[in-house]
Amino acid sequence: MKPVVSFWVAILATVVGLLIMTGGFLIFYDLHWGQRSIELLKAYYLDQVADTAEKEVARLARIGVQALLAQRYRFETGSYSTDDSIALARTLAAVLPADPDIEAITFREGATGRVMSATRVDGKEFVLTVSDPRIDGGIPKQFRADTLAPLLHAVPPAGSLGRDGYRRAVAEPETIVWIPHDTSAGLALGITAALAVRDPSGRVIGVVTVNFARSGIAGFLRSIKIGEHGSVVLFGSNDESLAGAPGQGREAAALAVARWTRETGSPIVDEKARRTEILIDGAKWNIVARSIPREAGPPWIVAAALPDSDFMGPVYANRRAALAIMVIGTALAVGAGVALSATIACSLEGATRALHGIAKFELEQPPRRRSMLREVAQLEDAVARVTASLRSFTRYAPEEIVRDVAASGQEAILCGQKREVTALFCDLRGFTAFTERLPAEDVVAILNDHFDLLVGIIAQHGGFVVDFLGDAVFAVFGALRPDADHAQRAVACAIEAQRARIARNHANRARGWPSMEMGAAISTGPAIVGNMGSLRRIKYGVVGSVVNVAARLETLTVGGQVLVADSTRQALGDQLVVDGPLEAEEKGVEGVMRFWEVKALRGEQVRVLPSPLPDLAPLATPIEARVRLILGKRIHRQSYPAQVYRLGPNGAEFESLAPLEVFSALQLSLPGRTSNECAETVDAKVMAAEEGANARRTVVRFTGVDWSTAVGIET
Repeated sequence: MKPVVSFWVAILATVVGLLIMTGGFLIFYDLHWGQRSIELLKAYYLDQVADTAEKEVARLARIGVQALLAQRYRFETGSYSTDDSIALARTLAAVLPADPDIEAITFREGATGRVMSATRVDGKEFVLTVSDPRIDGGIPKQFRADTLAPLLHAVPPAGSLGRDGYRRAVAEPETIVWIPHDTSAGLALGITAALAVRDPSGRVIGVVTVNFARSGIAGFLRSIKIGEHGSVVLFGSNDESLAGAPGQGREAAALAVARWTRETGSPIVDEKARRTEILIDGAKWNIVARSIPREAGPPWIVAAALPDSDFMGPVYANRRAALAIMVIGTALAVGAGVALSATIACSLEGATRALHGIAKFELEQPPRRRSMLREVAQLEDAVARVTASLRSFTRYAPEEIVRDVAASGQEAILCGQKREVTALFCDLRGFTAFTERLPAEDVVAILNDHFDLLVGIIAQHGGFVVDFLGDAVFAVFGALRPDADHAQRAVACAIEAQRARIARNHANRARGWPSMEMGAAISTGPAIVGNMGSLRRIKYGVVGSVVNVAARLETLTVGGQVLVADSTRQALGDQLVVDGPLEAEEKGVEGVMRFWEVKALRGEQVRVLPSPLPDLAPLATPIEARVRLILGKRIHRQSYPAQVYRLGPNGAEFESLAPLEVFSALQLSLPGRTSNECAETVDAKVMAAEEGANARRTVVRFTGVDWSTAVGIET
């Protein structure tokens, strides 16, 4: 929408309404701090609720702990005898009247498998259960605790320890083990606490357990009074709702605990109270939860749910009434002025914040609604254009340089300084041949995909791209800022780039793109870095022999290989695992270049470079092939016979009288698999050569091999 309100009109309206706006501001200020006070009071109240609920539930756990410790003490001091099963069960039943929250207490003897327990049936009525695997197949027998009369109708067991629970208790004899009941076994919902016991000699003789029925726990939780309509809910370590009064409070507590688990990735394990608000059918519930202290018992979570209306209803009602009176009384007087002033303030604040962000080179700004004021809207448009221009400019020059220029507020000048850097050249092998077979749009898409991959890896390792040279990338490390680890970063970057290139090839195969292979070369040394060019056009550049050496080394690489100059190896020392040395004479480089092939880089983590030439498969019968030398950009007419002894999709080993040396380029023609198939012709580069008895034995690495050719060679 086109802005129609003049800036001066807006200012005039603001001045006229200033006094009225001041009154509105004071009202807003009072409401704001009143809300903060209310929230502080609510937080304090909820913390007290959490303390109360946690203490009450922890008391229930302590009942079980105290009962287990007391029974273990009597076993260990010899107060209990296990000779008479019924007598021992009756002795255990004496614990139940003292602690009404306990549903059952059981002793399981390890040596014989005997089980003796006392179960609360109703109020003060108790049933004794004994079983002995050695008698009647272990069929349980039940008796009344007061008269020892046999029961005609069996009472369902309150809980079962199970083999796993028994083993856990025995394995941790000094720890109380808490085990939920297995409902699939027909047991009532509840929780069992188990503790291993010893005889007076210290030998583990069995496990004593205390059972809490979930219905009993629920009744206990209902007895905890939290507000008028509040409720307390108990959760297990896996967020399972164990007990609590049914209703919206329990539902709200379950939603809150589930949300906390999703946000943190784990249940509540600390003892600090957590608070949140949950809406259930339009009603707001305040949830506060805390875990039971580890020393108090099981890994339970206690959550209290209180409807907001319980303690905030009257406060909110009075506040709404006061707010309505204030709004009605001031709406007619200040409506237009407040709205217009708020629009001006919001628009100017957004433009000012955007300008401050540009000064700090913080170009990512959140989207804002366009102002209705014409002059402010023009300012916002100008700020947006400047931001977009600077963001685009960072794609042409290093972001650090653009940031410095923007922060300084001065024009860039021609300057340079000498600095120790590491240069990296990465070039695709055989890409020119692919460009002749692919549509132009596919060539551009493949190249952009490759550049995007490399630029991201270079940036992650602290380097920046100086230039794109056809299908090659020239990057430098340690140029923008002094960096003692520039050589290590460059080598790590090259290794990661090669590994990423291999992974990207597999992903691109589904898109029908050919496999791209890349060679990388690195050199370390002094260079001149800075703004270079003319006053009409400036470019951040790097000049020095270190660049020339890296560029020449790159021409010697094969796909998947990383070569480093001797200066880089000396800078890294034992951190670098290499093969070599290798030597070559190149145009523009004084003397013989001495360099090394990278195998791995040691550091905080060991980075291993995959072999550029995996194991070659030996052939049962040598293959007759032809070799032609590539001299510069020209393929020599003369071809030499060769016998291939080992072959793979990436390379071959053969014998030939061709005058080949390490780094020589050649063309290898392999016969078809049948007489009807055409020969496969691939470009290659010599990686190793030695004189044999009758001919020179040569190992070569293929370049520019597409998927179909690789599959044909492999099969």
